[in-house]
Amino acid sequence: MKNFFKTPNKESNYQSYMVFVLTIIWTAVTSLVVSIGFLYFPELWLRWIILLGIAIIIAITNLALNNFGKTHLASWTLPVMLWLYITIPCYSAGGIFAPGILSQMSVIITAGFLIGRKGGLAFGLLTIIADLGLAYLEVIGRLPEPQVVHDPISRWISSIIPFVTILVLQYYAINHLRNNLVSMQREMIKRRKAEAVREKTYRELLAREKELQDYKYALDISSIVAILNTEGQFLYVNNNFCTISGYSEAELIGKTPEILLHRDQPFEYLEVLSNAMKDGKSHSEEFCNSAKDGNLFWVNTTIIPFLDEQRNIYQYMSISNDITPNKQMLEQLMVNKQRYKSIIEVASTGAWEYHLKTKETWFSVQYFEMLGIHSQEGISEATKPIFWTEKLHPEDRPNATKTFNDFLNGDPTSFYENYFRMRHQNGDWVWIWSRARRLLDNDGKVTDIILGTHTDISTRVVAEEKIKENEQLIKKITSQVPGNTYMFEIDQTGKPNILFVNRGNEEFNFTSDLQEVSDNSDTILTNWHEDDKSLFRQKMKEAYYSEKAISFQYRIVVNDITRWRWLQAIPEKGKTGKTIWYGATRDVTALVDYIASVEQTLYDISHVLRRPIASMLGITTLLSQPGLEKEECLDLVKQIHPIAQELDRFMIELNQLYEQKRQINSLNIDFSLLVDKRNSLFPTS
Repeated sequence: MKNFFKTPNKESNYQSYMVFVLTIIWTAVTSLVVSIGFLYFPELWLRWIILLGIAIIIAITNLALNNFGKTHLASWTLPVMLWLYITIPCYSAGGIFAPGILSQMSVIITAGFLIGRKGGLAFGLLTIIADLGLAYLEVIGRLPEPQVVHDPISRWISSIIPFVTILVLQYYAINHLRNNLVSMQREMIKRRKAEAVREKTYRELLAREKELQDYKYALDISSIVAILNTEGQFLYVNNNFCTISGYSEAELIGKTPEILLHRDQPFEYLEVLSNAMKDGKSHSEEFCNSAKDGNLFWVNTTIIPFLDEQRNIYQYMSISNDITPNKQMLEQLMVNKQRYKSIIEVASTGAWEYHLKTKETWFSVQYFEMLGIHSQEGISEATKPIFWTEKLHPEDRPNATKTFNDFLNGDPTSFYENYFRMRHQNGDWVWIWSRARRLLDNDGKVTDIILGTHTDISTRVVAEEKIKENEQLIKKITSQVPGNTYMFEIDQTGKPNILFVNRGNEEFNFTSDLQEVSDNSDTILTNWHEDDKSLFRQKMKEAYYSEKAISFQYRIVVNDITRWRWLQAIPEKGKTGKTIWYGATRDVTALVDYIASVEQTLYDISHVLRRPIASMLGITTLLSQPGLEKEECLDLVKQIHPIAQELDRFMIELNQLYEQKRQINSLNIDFSLLVDKRNSLFPTS
């Protein structure tokens, strides 16, 4: 029942759609008119019920026919039933002047819309005849008195049926016409596009034909081409074929490829080739042929069978390329390879050879021997992993394989070099120095063959590790030395290039590391006293030109405390001819302080003692004069005593200050062992 009132698809079944729509519209409008008639003429309720029931029966009947696929039948039954439904009641409702007669025009239009021009014409003629009969009956008085007397409003209501029906049919007629016009326009556009496509296809076919001609021309120019029939006889040969074979076209047409067969070429290969061609598949092979003058030439030939519509072979095309130079090159490569292998056999280096296309790898006997493997030289299967990767140390495998793959996929002219460990048969790890490069042909072009060597450098690696251990030991020792140790070069501007530096264990040393100092040598001047920085550059520049030892003292300022340091370095010629200075700096603040205290003591002795001594010399000179009275002598002696007391007091203070200075000095040297214990500082006469 749900599908009974489902609207048919307008696009796929327009006729069924219109039957459904018109049935619904007629039923709704007539039901509306009958309902209004019931309100106007309630005394005729039985008439209205009968008319409403008939309208419902008409609707159900036609909807059922349409729903069950009887659309054509429903297209006839709907206008027939509507015509009878409207015309028969006119007999009792006023004859030809009954309002229902106006609705007959809607039925005529509906019939024409559903069953075509002829159906509408037939209903029109039938209506004219029926209405003429009603008019005649009314003239002769045979028409019964009307049961329904309409007023203007009821007549207007009755005319709703034709008005609504005509409006609906007009909408669908115009819409259908418009859709048809749009469809026709679209069809015309499609046809124009189809014409354009056909024209374009035609032009493309012409261009394709020209392109095929160009392909044929290019093929004839670049390749050796021949066409053979199913008997193997030449039907066509191009100029390249004639040039390389030395035969003319007339000499080859009708002949078989046996004319080019070299005496050393096995005859069976033609039979094998013939059997392959009979399968309707293309076949490629290299052939050694003999030209007319007896010279040999090699060709790489592809033979393509041509099939007809029944999949039968009707001819063959042979496309060949001259590979004689390649064959000669390969022969030369084989000679070079044998020469290379001979050289490897007398060397202590293992050799390997890798083919990029075939993935085959060759190893020399020496290659296996350095790994403790007793094996003959050979080629590994292309489907198996390359031998050397299986022997790699787990820590070296990722980088080693990546480096080798980068070499394979990178610049073909590049050089491969790498270091890694491989397992020896005794379980030890052997350090390998691997190098390789692609082989070049006689013309200097890169081939797909890679030649390489493996050298056992385990002894050298052990020695280098020992050197590194010694370097670490030296660094460890020098790190415990109070001063700094250096190794540096000097350029002509006096700027040093620090090659090695160790800060030692002094708290006053700079904090920069070797990398910072190497990048910028001025880093070591960070804590230098401003007045001594120019001294550093001056001494470095002098050392560059003189190539002599360096020795000077300078000051540094750390936490606002001035410290004295002593830089010493000796030059030495390196292997490259450059002069390298090796030296150290150390803190000499304690020594400077001690020397300063001694200098101060000497200064005080030379300046403070001079006055009392001069006074004593003057008095003693007077005492030595003859003729002095006793009182005068006593007076002069009295003057000497305070001078002697002053001198004694000064010496006591000087000894106290010196002892105090010596106690706070960091030099742990017992100078008492070095002091002369004699009574006089100067030797006696």
